[in-house]
Amino acid sequence: MTRGWQRYLGFVLFSLVSLGIGCGGGGGGSSAAPAVSPAAKNPLNASALQQFANPLIQIPAAPVDTGNPAFFTATVRQRTDWDFGLRNIDGSRIIDPTTGRPIRSTTWGYEINGLFLGIYGPTIEARAGVPVQVRYVNDLRDDSGKYLTRHLFPVDPTITGASRGEPEIRTVTHLHGGHVDAEFDGHPEAWITNDPAVQALWALPADPVRGRPARPATNFVTYTYRNDQPAATLWFHDHAMGITRLNPYAGVAAFYLLRDSVEDSLNLPKGNYEVPLVLQDKTFYADGSLAFKTGKNLSTIDFEPMHDKDGNIIPSIKPEFFGDVIVVNGQAWPYFDVEPRRYRFRFLNAADSRMFNLWFQDAQTGLPITKDSLNPGESWPVVQIAAEQGFANNAVEVATGSGPRGLLIGNGERADVIIDFSHRIFNGRNVLLRNDAPAPFSGAFGPDAEDPATLDPKTTGKVMKFNVKKPLSGADTTAAISSLKRSLKVFAGLPAPEGGDSTSGLIRYIDLQERSESQSALLDPFTNTVSNRMQLLINGLRFDDPITEKPVVNAIEDWVIINTTPDVHPMHQHLVAFQVIEKGYLMTDGTDGNYLRADGAGMMPQVNPAALIPNADPGFEPGTAPPGSPYAIAPNEMNVWKDTVKVPPAEVSGPGTVVNPGYVRVRARFDIIGTYMFHCHILSHEENEMMRPFQVVATPAEAVVVSKKKDFFFSRK
Repeated sequence: MTRGWQRYLGFVLFSLVSLGIGCGGGGGGSSAAPAVSPAAKNPLNASALQQFANPLIQIPAAPVDTGNPAFFTATVRQRTDWDFGLRNIDGSRIIDPTTGRPIRSTTWGYEINGLFLGIYGPTIEARAGVPVQVRYVNDLRDDSGKYLTRHLFPVDPTITGASRGEPEIRTVTHLHGGHVDAEFDGHPEAWITNDPAVQALWALPADPVRGRPARPATNFVTYTYRNDQPAATLWFHDHAMGITRLNPYAGVAAFYLLRDSVEDSLNLPKGNYEVPLVLQDKTFYADGSLAFKTGKNLSTIDFEPMHDKDGNIIPSIKPEFFGDVIVVNGQAWPYFDVEPRRYRFRFLNAADSRMFNLWFQDAQTGLPITKDSLNPGESWPVVQIAAEQGFANNAVEVATGSGPRGLLIGNGERADVIIDFSHRIFNGRNVLLRNDAPAPFSGAFGPDAEDPATLDPKTTGKVMKFNVKKPLSGADTTAAISSLKRSLKVFAGLPAPEGGDSTSGLIRYIDLQERSESQSALLDPFTNTVSNRMQLLINGLRFDDPITEKPVVNAIEDWVIINTTPDVHPMHQHLVAFQVIEKGYLMTDGTDGNYLRADGAGMMPQVNPAALIPNADPGFEPGTAPPGSPYAIAPNEMNVWKDTVKVPPAEVSGPGTVVNPGYVRVRARFDIIGTYMFHCHILSHEENEMMRPFQVVATPAEAVVVSKKKDFFFSRK
């Protein structure tokens, strides 16, 4: 994010307080909301909240219909009394200024086979090789049973997917990491709304050119999942165009665990010792309602606020959202009482924009618990065994310290981790799980990289607490960490594409860009100036532009994703599991002709392959990146299949200037014909246009995309 956008964050806070934009939690029914006390919409002060007083909620498995065990019904519902565990710092209850009762929050989530938690959803468990059907129903209603018509949060009607009068209460579920047919992938425009009568007005036939499946005329849709992939930590969440950032924030997300015989053979912790963890950051109003910070759209003619037909100020999306309360499994800063034994934690970063860099600290002494704390002969008791798409070749040590030594989890990424609490450094202690990832994340750590408004060590720098005090209920017979480090599963990567370059499609160059949006303006109160709103683009193109990535079915391709922006982007490809082949930077500093950005008008990125410098910080020689560098493949990204990858930033990024952009090379086989998405999983970026479709086609003739090119000289200095 540019400095101008950092100033814009200040404007957002100003707007929230002075204009009341971004009010949430009202339930949005058909009738007018009751009058509330003005104090109810004051921000809740995160630094005045109690921490580590709420027990962790362990998300249960979804019930199985014994008559049809391969069929689930997942219904999106609303709950108006969810308790996030928000308490005053002395433990007393916070009172709603309007009702005089303890505060509660309105949330959304999945009810699955009759089990509704109130936020997120119970976990669907499936077996590899056994297909599953899920019927997704949108049944969002208020407490009186009326269909909701207004979202919990302000909807920006100027962005793609929400600019044509679409209903606000829309959902379409994407199984993140699922190897699925395109019609069941959750295309962002194939949404359903809650009221069947309204949905019938918005039904559409399939669009074979754009690859959009038919939009149904009902408020439900049934998807079939092949489950023809190895055991993995998948998750499903809403993907509706124009409100994707809002629906998972409200709670529309859940785990989908795929198991197989390899997992069965590894003797891993299970039952109460296998714990999925959903990490998010949130912001609240004084009445307990969730807040999603927004700005206001300004006219580019007179730079006054724009209004809708009813005279309301039109809210504006912002480039990122960062909350000030860390929530795990729906509880603010929970604690978890554990036995001195091995546990398996499946971490999911479901936050809109915040990345988490996890490490440990002694809760009593405040001292970090690091690998440096070990005695001679001791081994580190925290390892990652799997990434998004399954088990690694062998377990690797993670979270060995703060900063570059932490366990960095990008948005949408999952980390499958074993922690041995019987180890001396944990046993009998209260242990804090900390976070020190600056927000937004540029790849750097420390005070120079941190914005205290978005990373506060007293609030957003803390995640949860482990109390290692429960008595051991029985002998721990699960696999020792030492054996997991030796071997988990043989990893066999894909062969390199045979020949080819960006014109043949076997190696594709993709670039990520920030550009000024000429049709929307925003006020910068710090400088008292108006600037254009920012777009975040892929190859200079918007979502609706013609499809330019068309792999031939069963082709193996390398995608080189080049990041010309100042922030790390977690890029997600639907359909495929990919191997991370390389990270580094594209040398542009002092050299001419190594790189031309895509121009958004037909010319795709022009790259001199010799200028790709692997495993090196910008300006340095190949292979010299230090441990923890964002320009090198991390140990937990090696020899493992992934579906989301962190792309390192440019060394210098600004209007008209890009020096040494970062890049990542991933390799995948595209084996199902159809249209899928690839996008940044910072959801506010995705909805600022950083999402594009790709289309897997049957024949090479269909894969041809006419690409305008400029005369280009490859420097080979």
